[in-house]
Amino acid sequence: MKKADLKSLEQTLASLPVDLKKYLADQLLAQISSQVVTLLDTTRPFPPCPHCGGEHPVKWGRSGGLHRYRCRNPDCHKTFNALTGTPLAKMQHRDKWFDYLRCMRDSLTLRVSAARVGIDLKTAFRWRHRFLKESASANGNALSGIIEVDETFFVESCKGKRHLTHRAPRKRGGQGNKKKKADKIPVIIVRDRHGHVSDLVDPALQKATVHDFLAPLIDRDSILCSDGHSWYKTFSAEHGIAHHRLITLDNQRVIGKEYHIQNVNSYISRLKGWIGRFHGVGTAYLPNYLAWRRLFETAKPSEEAWLRVAIGADQQQIPT
Repeated sequence: MKKADLKSLEQTLASLPVDLKKYLADQLLAQISSQVVTLLDTTRPFPPCPHCGGEHPVKWGRSGGLHRYRCRNPDCHKTFNALTGTPLAKMQHRDKWFDYLRCMRDSLTLRVSAARVGIDLKTAFRWRHRFLKESASANGNALSGIIEVDETFFVESCKGKRHLTHRAPRKRGGQGNKKKKADKIPVIIVRDRHGHVSDLVDPALQKATVHDFLAPLIDRDSILCSDGHSWYKTFSAEHGIAHHRLITLDNQRVIGKEYHIQNVNSYISRLKGWIGRFHGVGTAYLPNYLAWRRLFETAKPSEEAWLRVAIGADQQQIPT
């Protein structure tokens, strides 16, 4: 719609009586909710039974605006809908889901999102992490070609915890020591040249953990580029993977014009700049925020695509 047409429509709506405005608003909200229902019903038609895994259920009426299904398994026969067993099960106010996902696409804070969508602050917090739960668990993206890996660090944050056992609590607003190793949480970032990203958060990061994380992601036909850390050298040797080490202390940043870790470092820079707007992310929720950032890199830029990812019905894709 052109700006002139939109302005004319706004002027027309402004001149309408209050009762008619309310009627039109109710109709629009109903259509938005119906759009979400239609997307759910078409994205996951005849989903497998979340209770026993049985396939090919039968339709069993409607409830709450969604199709219900009944499992064919004689030992089960339970009913469910397209959201049962997903992080969005039993979430209400479907007419506000797209508005909230738009707030997430705009990287708004919880208070701003709650005010814009018209929900409680606690609801905004729960919705954020329920929309991100599936993305955080689906972190094992297969990588191929030239793969870059590097580690970064986030200052530990115990937001929301009432009792701390491993250290004394800081005064309100106090920050951890960025130079102190005990106050930093290591994160491994792996990225290929196609834009696929996987990450690992582990406060007690060790060589065995890194090897277990990389093994299912990298095949033997790939080429691994890393810094000089011995974790990646031993992993490549054990799995027969071609490996190039970029040792910064030796001023070695590029090998053969194409083997470097500049792409993953650029991604880490974008990640750090983006996550800074939240003024400290609780370490317990850090995997969710990493998954949130991956959506900007790998999912199509639309609320519908993000909703498909949230219910696990659509694999993350590189935008075209």
